[in-house]
Amino acid sequence: MDISERNPNNKDLLRFARENKEKITDLVEQETLRLNSVKVSFWLQVKFSIERNDEMQFMEHYFKEDETHVFKKNEEDLIRQKFDEFIEKAKGEIEHWSEMGSGWAVERIQVAYVNVARHQPLRGGTYLPLPAKLVNKKAIVNVKNMGNKCLKWALRAALFPPKDGKNPQRPSKYPVNDGINYVGIDFPTPVKQIEKLEAQNPKLAINVFGSENDRVIVHQISKKQVNVPRINLMLIESGEIQHYCYVKRESALLCDQTKHRDTKHFCMLCLTFFSRADLLVDHKNIATV
Repeated sequence: MDISERNPNNKDLLRFARENKEKITDLVEQETLRLNSVKVSFWLQVKFSIERNDEMQFMEHYFKEDETHVFKKNEEDLIRQKFDEFIEKAKGEIEHWSEMGSGWAVERIQVAYVNVARHQPLRGGTYLPLPAKLVNKKAIVNVKNMGNKCLKWALRAALFPPKDGKNPQRPSKYPVNDGINYVGIDFPTPVKQIEKLEAQNPKLAINVFGSENDRVIVHQISKKQVNVPRINLMLIESGEIQHYCYVKRESALLCDQTKHRDTKHFCMLCLTFFSRADLLVDHKNIATV
């Protein structure tokens, strides 16, 4: 949506929102009627100006959301609410710049973007066996649950390993009351909600790995302090179906990431390996600084 230079509301975000909120809501609602369920994000392109040495300077900045919103039919109020929240966030950023003394002022709102795509919900309820290559590593516990809550069972496998060490793939081996706060978490659970789960559970720090072309890849690395013990999970996928498992031995999972035969230590951020010799050299260098 291009905003005319002659529009009297093109410098004020709140007036712009009041003028255009219903248009944007109608647009999104029409797409929900056509596609049933949609993913939406809001963007604004804003031009700023500042006077320096008697000369006007300009810059453009994009305000955009980190996450998409999912809307279904007849959710006009929710669409309006999320749009208002986006405008308030953008307004807060601009006010923060002003308080910091940047001197930049809104010249005008140039373009409003409403990015809409069909939403394909994740499917659960289907147990996914591990690929043969992962089975052979004997590094993963794959609990055979048949519901949407495979994430719960993967975390229980990590937190409550069977005392007898037998049949860790059976749900009956784990407590149902695990003490974890799952409020607001969807099931099946998209990776982007792992940080939210961590935030509301101070003792949880979760890394999520995946598999692509027979190589282990990183989906999510916890940003929590290192003194919080990590739980490593593997996300396996088949089409729209996803399934979380517990990685009980990350060294065995990652052992074939390199042909190096020495004992390996891996950086969890990039899966780069370090040999024991590398670590000793680094320690020596640090000690002599």
